[in-house]
Amino acid sequence: MRTSVEHMAAYAQMRERLSAVLADVDDATAAAAPVPACPGWSVADLTAHVYGVAQDVADGNVDGAGTDPWTASQVERFAPMGLATMVEQWNAIAPGLEEALSGFPAEITARIVFDSGTHEHDLRGALGRPGAREADTVVIGLEFMAGGLDGFATGRGLPGLELVTPGVTSTIGDGPVRVRLATDTFSLYRVLAGRRSVSQILALPWEGDATPYLSVFDGAPMRPPAGDLVE
Repeated sequence: MRTSVEHMAAYAQMRERLSAVLADVDDATAAAAPVPACPGWSVADLTAHVYGVAQDVADGNVDGAGTDPWTASQVERFAPMGLATMVEQWNAIAPGLEEALSGFPAEITARIVFDSGTHEHDLRGALGRPGAREADTVVIGLEFMAGGLDGFATGRGLPGLELVTPGVTSTIGDGPVRVRLATDTFSLYRVLAGRRSVSQILALPWEGDATPYLSVFDGAPMRPPAGDLVE
């Protein structure tokens, strides 16, 4: 796993990219544009969450972090500020937060990068502005989720699984490798972020029976959408 310093450098790069993506989006568009990857949320709502996580962590408001009430509160408090103000405030507080978090355990900062990086592409998809699919945030997020998948597979006694992408190669589970998936880094990243339907997951070029691994997607945050998500 990369260091926390590397994680927060990737986060800063993501923040700059996403700020540029959102720069010309007006408030009416942001409020009206749904985010297919986050049903029930608009671009304004999801931006409020991305900014709100940084603001709440900076303020020490971390009770219930990651829960639905915590994220709902961010949307309620920050979305009415307007997109430009949220982005401006995010860029104002983030450098100090990034420096502080660089001293935290890598497991914590990797989770932050995974969450924020996932939402970068959720927002890009909602606005029809794809990009940064080989960014460090994608690789870090994939490495983080592959580590969690390894623990899940070992605990469930699932057959060994080899994941191969240009950015990350990982062997999952303790048993002999019986299943293999070679695909592009971004596709696997979005699968492990719960951004691909079961039919999309099974349509990937698996070697061996992938169905035992579908149980890993039973719970949030990896629960697949009911319909295909095309980006």
